[in-house]
Amino acid sequence: MREEAEVLDVAVADRVATLTLNRPDCRNALNRALRRRLRQAVADLEADDAVDVTILTGADPAFCAGLDLKEFGTADSGLSDSGIVIDGPDRGPLGARAKPVIGAVNGVAVTGGIELALACDFLIASDRARFADTHARVGVQPGWGMSVMLPEAIGVRRAREMSITGNYIDADLAF
Repeated sequence: MREEAEVLDVAVADRVATLTLNRPDCRNALNRALRRRLRQAVADLEADDAVDVTILTGADPAFCAGLDLKEFGTADSGLSDSGIVIDGPDRGPLGARAKPVIGAVNGVAVTGGIELALACDFLIASDRARFADTHARVGVQPGWGMSVMLPEAIGVRRAREMSITGNYIDADLAF
């Protein structure tokens, strides 16, 4: 098992921070350690005067597969701790911030992974990017604002289709 610091790579160069979700063996699924480390890193970069913007991406082959379903059903999932906030000004996976975050979606962004992408201020998707809202397929409700942010991003009808069917769309269709 990776140490908490290793689940997220942080690099800063020329006033740009790059955060890379680093759990490629499980498609960068958001376990307790990664959720906690990601929010802390975003807060640290927000306070760093040497950083103007952050790029968020995932280690190949995925951007993010959402919550770690292996951990999801355990008592130690951490879903009630500060690593996952579902309401208030710090809502979502990244917390409150003023500096922009650019999501560089380089593979699948599924369920909580698409919510993570939608929490970014801008999205750039590679030709390998695919998006899916599979909350209904796994029997959970979105907790990071998906029901508002997805229709804002792609339109109400396409968002309904994605949320009801759980089908994937590619970057061109999402655009």
